[in-house]
Amino acid sequence: MATGKKKVIVYTDWIEQFKDLTDDEAGKLIKHFFAYVNDLNPQSDRLTELLFNPIKATLKRDLKTWESKQKINIENGKKGGRPKKEETQKNPKNPNGLLKTHDNPKKGVSVSVSVNDSNNINTNIVESIDFDQLLSFINSTFGRGFKVVNDKVKNKYKALFKQGYNKEQIKDAILNASKNDYHKQTNYQYCTLEFFSRPETIDKYSSLVTFDSSNLTIEEQILKNYKA
Repeated sequence: MATGKKKVIVYTDWIEQFKDLTDDEAGKLIKHFFAYVNDLNPQSDRLTELLFNPIKATLKRDLKTWESKQKINIENGKKGGRPKKEETQKNPKNPNGLLKTHDNPKKGVSVSVSVNDSNNINTNIVESIDFDQLLSFINSTFGRGFKVVNDKVKNKYKALFKQGYNKEQIKDAILNASKNDYHKQTNYQYCTLEFFSRPETIDKYSSLVTFDSSNLTIEEQILKNYKA
């Protein structure tokens, strides 16, 4: 994955990659996963490779986010890290002490970064979204009755836009998820506003080809959804 990276995030909706597999097929997939995250360049059969593709895409996205944070940490370290306690107390609006230069304390340096962290969102540079329309669209698509979009979820959508996603991808993900057999069978209980604020959900459903899978084998389903 990367030098110094010892952890990976495992997402709950990856269950869809495993739930219809035999124990043997699931074992191959999880062994392939661990070999991949340990940079062992695994080679496997076609079915395992196809099942792993959406997981692999999410791992690569998470790696880019991790690398961005490492670069920011390095830059912050070069600027002296955290300020002394008394400096923070004098300027509570600048707790990180990063707007002050050593040569000219009165001259500030404006730094703009893109981080998957809702606390660092600059709402002036992200694509706008009408949350009332989004709420209505999700309710009508899935027959739900959500009343409000809370601030935490709003910030997650704003962070989604900062990572390069757009409203069209969100709309496509919602529509494709509404045609997905798994979500139909669970009465769309997982299709929440928060669910569609996740990058891995947009990656999985925004370009998904929907179809009637009732008469297809597992491998045919994978081939239909994820073009090799």
